[in-house]
Amino acid sequence: MRDLYETLGVGRSAGADEIKKAYRKLARRFHPDVNPGNPEAERRFKEIQEAYGVLSDEAKRRQYDQFGTVDAAEMAARAARARRGGRVKFPDVDLRSFGGFADLSDLFGNIFGGFGQGGRPREEGPIEASVELDLEQAVRGATVVVPVRREVSCQQCGGRGSTSGHPCSLCRGSGVVVHTDRLRVKLPPGVGDGDRVRAALKGDKAREVAVVVRVQPHAFFERKGDDIQTVVPVTFSEAYLGAEVEVGTVHGPVRAKIPPGTQSGQRFRLRGKGVRNVGTGVHGDHTYTVQVMVPRVVSPAGRDAARRVGELYNGNPRAGLPLGL
Repeated sequence: MRDLYETLGVGRSAGADEIKKAYRKLARRFHPDVNPGNPEAERRFKEIQEAYGVLSDEAKRRQYDQFGTVDAAEMAARAARARRGGRVKFPDVDLRSFGGFADLSDLFGNIFGGFGQGGRPREEGPIEASVELDLEQAVRGATVVVPVRREVSCQQCGGRGSTSGHPCSLCRGSGVVVHTDRLRVKLPPGVGDGDRVRAALKGDKAREVAVVVRVQPHAFFERKGDDIQTVVPVTFSEAYLGAEVEVGTVHGPVRAKIPPGTQSGQRFRLRGKGVRNVGTGVHGDHTYTVQVMVPRVVSPAGRDAARRVGELYNGNPRAGLPLGL
């Protein structure tokens, strides 16, 4: 049998609170409702339940620490007699050591691998959900429907984890199930990747939802904070003689001037053509980098033109560059 402490990922000196915290974390991760149709997750969930059923019980934990096992058959037989109304004796065990159980049915539930002990939905802190947007939605704002997964008490067993002495078939003994709400959220213009937007579940105002925004990258527009960056190709003649070209921005096309003698890699700025800041309402800028394109077609006329252009350079443009380390 796998070491129970290893199953929960805790040391042998772990306290009750550490064991409970580790159990809840793993149970949420491997719960069958979260991993439908995954037999490996279901097997791990059962292992986690069994490990917690022993390590959360002081008497069974002492027995496990001493002998490396727990006499589950004997404990189960005593539990069965208790359900039939018989008196149960636990030799050398102080029943007060089972503090923290709501009643003996919770205790006997732990004997059967944790089933029947019931559970409560996690209530601490806001619920987290995420939504994915394209850049246009992020820039202009959008109203989206976000699926919000949360733990709620199992309606079939009333959160007890068992019905008629058997593990609940719906929650599989955990007492909680995963419920999905569909929350309508209005996202403001300018919302960015990683931003968190606060909302609340309808009819459940006490449960706050933190919606984490994920923005898909765009093929042309690159967002840097509130600024937008692009690359604008121009011809050699446009760069050399100067020109007026159309530059695409997130707000639409803008006519921009390319000064005579513009170099490839030179950057220009369009003020206020970036993304609106959510906090201040001020728009960022749009910067575009000029990329001078060389014709791919080589012709006799082109060679003559290139030679004449070459005569315009004043010296070697690579002069001063290191030729090695």
